[in-house]
Amino acid sequence: MTNQSAIQWFRQAKFGMFIHWGIYSLLESGEWVMYARQIPVKEYEKLAAKFNPIRFNADEWVATAKAAGMRYIVITAKHHDGFSMFKTNVSNFNIVDATPFGRDPMQELCEACRREGLKLGFYYSHVREWRHPMAQSFETQGRPNMIGNYGNFWDYPDENRKDLQKYIDEFDIPQLKELLTQYGDILTIWFDTPSMIRPDQGEQLRDCVHAIQPACLVNSRLSNEIETDYVTMGDCEVPASGLDIAWDTPMTSSRSWGYSANDVYRPAGEFIRELSEIASKGGNYLLNIGPTSEGVMPEQACAEFKKVGEWLKVNGEAIYGSSPAGLSYRPTWGCATRNGNKLYLIVFDETAISIRLTGLKSDVLGCTLLGGSSLKFTQCHNACEDELCVDIGTNEGGVRVICVECRNDVDINPQHIPGDDDSIELDAISATLHIEYEYSKLCLINGATRRWYDPHDWLEWTFITTEPDAKYDVELVLEAGSFWRLEDFGHEVSVIIDSNEFTATLTEDSVGPRQKDRRKVTVGQITLHYVGMHSLKVVPRQIVKTKMVGLTILGAALNRIKPE
Repeated sequence: MTNQSAIQWFRQAKFGMFIHWGIYSLLESGEWVMYARQIPVKEYEKLAAKFNPIRFNADEWVATAKAAGMRYIVITAKHHDGFSMFKTNVSNFNIVDATPFGRDPMQELCEACRREGLKLGFYYSHVREWRHPMAQSFETQGRPNMIGNYGNFWDYPDENRKDLQKYIDEFDIPQLKELLTQYGDILTIWFDTPSMIRPDQGEQLRDCVHAIQPACLVNSRLSNEIETDYVTMGDCEVPASGLDIAWDTPMTSSRSWGYSANDVYRPAGEFIRELSEIASKGGNYLLNIGPTSEGVMPEQACAEFKKVGEWLKVNGEAIYGSSPAGLSYRPTWGCATRNGNKLYLIVFDETAISIRLTGLKSDVLGCTLLGGSSLKFTQCHNACEDELCVDIGTNEGGVRVICVECRNDVDINPQHIPGDDDSIELDAISATLHIEYEYSKLCLINGATRRWYDPHDWLEWTFITTEPDAKYDVELVLEAGSFWRLEDFGHEVSVIIDSNEFTATLTEDSVGPRQKDRRKVTVGQITLHYVGMHSLKVVPRQIVKTKMVGLTILGAALNRIKPE
């Protein structure tokens, strides 16, 4: 398999199991317990003598993943605590040499995956390491002048004595070579936390992987500044809109990643919605579980995973191998994917008895509820709008999927048009960026504006209205902080629609409370009298950059006000 064919397989697989497992499971407080309690290295190393996961069964783990409908597994070969969960000659602090268990679970898992047709990848913490005296883990926390130390500062306080290059050469590279030669074909080395690794060091690690296994994929958490095979979002982060690249989002089934005694596991319905949303945006869902110190996956989590697998047995064609539908809006009832001449409408709204879709230009041959019967539908095409309405009946529980079979390939109107509730969404990723000066840093990352510091830069969209004298609330959608939850407030912006201008000062009070990853602010109301093409511009008058976050826009919206 070539690198490109491996990326293609990855993009079609959509769903994988993430496993956080190590000697930290003995303390039943998650995988960060060594750092959180600042446990000295000599004390932490004593845990290895107590780690004896005699109930570990690789076949059972793979069966759990397969029953959930997962196509691959990524497991922690080495986490930040420096303990290797595989046989290594680089350090005796590993599961074979330092524990009474004395077996290599990575080898057993590799063989079990191969028997059942799943692919295996290894998580590897390549910079952040709490046991090794040479590992450096300074990193910026959202802005250049705010630096945190997520390395071992209690045992090794003198950062000037640390040498990341020495650690890479003497620890990372030899261990990567072992992982890539001892276990057959590996899907991915899932690197975590680049901290302040230099680009040339990231390239050294990436090239090491590709030199041994060209088809082994490398993710973007290796380094923020070099090209990798796919992008890994922040933990539990889903981009605001679809991305035409290979990407994944790691999410966990409970509050913790490593096993915690007090964990409560989320219900399958949440996993199904997350999987569907991520697939509808072109990504992969990497769902985590933390086994116990005995090597047992928590029963409650496994039960919920199995429910996801049962749903996928019926509805999997809407997920595996699918692509984003290409809608310019997020339907109020759920999300949509496509594959060939089939469009899949994934309905989250359990109360809906009928749904409406705008923008489908293809002629529809039929609509079917997956796992059920044919559905009644009506379709119209006119000069103003393409509309499909489907009667889906009452819900017997859970997320429903309607397969819409088209006469030819699915053809979606690429313009920004009113959605199923007649509102218009304008995602930042589809905006035209007008950059005034060459030195501007404005860019779009994961569906949001980043490093927008210069008020001379601005965004623009064109959109279509389909009815005359339509009245809208005009809304700006802001990102509610990045990973570190940092936000700058006090920006002054104008929203210009055709020749109408609205101004707003974006204070913390005016933009309202955080709603997941976003904040929304209504800047005014407008009536658009004619049917056809319009423009909307977001033009800053002043940008605040106290925290070096700047103006982070997810998009704009015109929310339809229905006539009374």
